[in-house]
Amino acid sequence: MFFPVYCFLTLNYVLMSQSFSIFAPIINQTKRIMKKVLLMLVACAAMTACQQKGKTAEAMDNVDSTETMDSLRFQGEVPAADGPGIRYEVALANDTTNGFSMTRTYLEAENGKDKAESFTGKAEKIEKEVDGTKKTAYKFVLGDNDAEYFLVVNDSTLRMVNDELEEAASKLNYDLKRVK
Repeated sequence: MFFPVYCFLTLNYVLMSQSFSIFAPIINQTKRIMKKVLLMLVACAAMTACQQKGKTAEAMDNVDSTETMDSLRFQGEVPAADGPGIRYEVALANDTTNGFSMTRTYLEAENGKDKAESFTGKAEKIEKEVDGTKKTAYKFVLGDNDAEYFLVVNDSTLRMVNDELEEAASKLNYDLKRVK
């Protein structure tokens, strides 16, 4: 960007300091052309810079609004048999697609380091009567013979249960809380 400006100024200096009476019309025409080219370059650079900033800010606004409007997010830690726990982060699509995204992180699983797995798919909503009470739950299929079941306790809590929608016999915390 600065090279054309440098060339223009250098040419201007040379032409002004020496007298080229024969070449004066050509020099004047060259100066006008260079001024136009320089002006167009500056205008294009300014327009391009302004357009990119606007698009970036607009794209970021769209991502934030889509994330908050179209999904319900839950997270929490549940006990693990052979470690300090398992952290779950679940996002449920709040529309007709019933899609989900889940990250399951085994805390201190491999040599003291966390091991995370991510899954996406379609959540199956289950309504079933258990012990005379109608219950609603979600089934998240994570792979072959691997599924997680979460009972809807209320609008802000999901509780991990077995495939019969029965809660754990222990009184440990298996809840995921809604985050905003």
